[in-house]
Amino acid sequence: MSDSARIVIVEDDPSFASFLKTILEEEGYTVKVFNDPQIALKNIRNFSPHLIITDLKMPKMDGIEFIEKAEDVVNTEFIVITAYGTIPTAVEAIKKGAIDYITKPLSSPEEFLKRIEKVLKKGHYSEELELPPYEILFAGIEEVYQMVKEVAKTDTTVILYGETGTGKTAIAKAIHIMSGKKGAFVEINCASIPETLIESELFGYEKGAFSGAIKQKSGKIELAQNGTLFLDEIGELTPSIQAKFLKVLQDKSFERIGGLQTLKTNARFITATNRDLKQLVKDGKFREDLYFRLNVFPITIPPLRERRQHITKIADYLIERISKKLEKEIKKLSKKSVETIKNYSFPGNIRELENILERAIILSKTEEIEIEIEKEEELDENNIKSLEKKAIIEALKKTGSNKKLAAQLLGISLRTLYNKIKEFGLE
Repeated sequence: MSDSARIVIVEDDPSFASFLKTILEEEGYTVKVFNDPQIALKNIRNFSPHLIITDLKMPKMDGIEFIEKAEDVVNTEFIVITAYGTIPTAVEAIKKGAIDYITKPLSSPEEFLKRIEKVLKKGHYSEELELPPYEILFAGIEEVYQMVKEVAKTDTTVILYGETGTGKTAIAKAIHIMSGKKGAFVEINCASIPETLIESELFGYEKGAFSGAIKQKSGKIELAQNGTLFLDEIGELTPSIQAKFLKVLQDKSFERIGGLQTLKTNARFITATNRDLKQLVKDGKFREDLYFRLNVFPITIPPLRERRQHITKIADYLIERISKKLEKEIKKLSKKSVETIKNYSFPGNIRELENILERAIILSKTEEIEIEIEKEEELDENNIKSLEKKAIIEALKKTGSNKKLAAQLLGISLRTLYNKIKEFGLE
């Protein structure tokens, strides 16, 4: 857990703050220190901490006031630091939103670290929901961040539009985290599950509902109680499942397959698609009433080619993350590679960038990463389809027409690849 959790320390005593920072960093945490709570409030959003440790007694703003204001900026857990003689004040801070308190001087670094890990396990942090810092996730798309921030405060249904690989899942997770929901973030990819299984995955089933149903099973909707259900590639749902899911959105209720009991859900629904749902409605492939139910709060995530000025910043973050995963020395892009990624359109977006960087890091024998990408003409909005077609043809060539490998190379689902092959007449 400590490999990637981010912790902010707000402490006006620089020496004590430095002491805590050293202990935490030696354990593997990423730590940011602020000696001034007012400066902390202006900067903590970009750091996106999983935990904030704040002193109670500070000259410009006490810990209780800081927690009250910080809760409007980030959704995280708080631990307060207090002297032995002010424990009643720490109890008051817990009533205001802190999850625990520690006393100074510390009884022992080991005990301190145990308390930290316990809080992180109890709170919102989990490896499944690990996200880049918001300054990376929303780099160049500040307007998306503002929409996410506002809608996270509500239970409104959200739909995310964007090309494959633009980070729709990460944005959905950010909405869940910022909402403060205590339930789980439950994800289902509507394109990756066979049509015969999607209903049981969503709704669950009762024992004996069909051959092989040897015991009761809860579906994704049920598992998302008090949390968020994220349905990726919603445009791939079959008409019969569309009708059943519409009922869930309308009535906030559902039945397991083979069940007679109507179950209620308070899950928050987020969906995503890389397809034009309006066109699918016109083509009779997607229910109009479901479209309107889903399209309450649409957010469009721009492709990576529209965030070129931030691409090196995003790449640097990915290089660090990939290097740690592969247990390799962190390298940097060569000047030539920086220009290469700036001038490439990335039809597979961030996912393609990540795949290219991972391959380059594995093959790199020097301190710098060299990236070779076939030069292409500057992207025109009118030829996006031709670029997609070209990318698919190249992927099929490289994999010897192995569609499964080609889909992995492109960073898309196998079902999406089949749809694209059919669309472009490449069968």
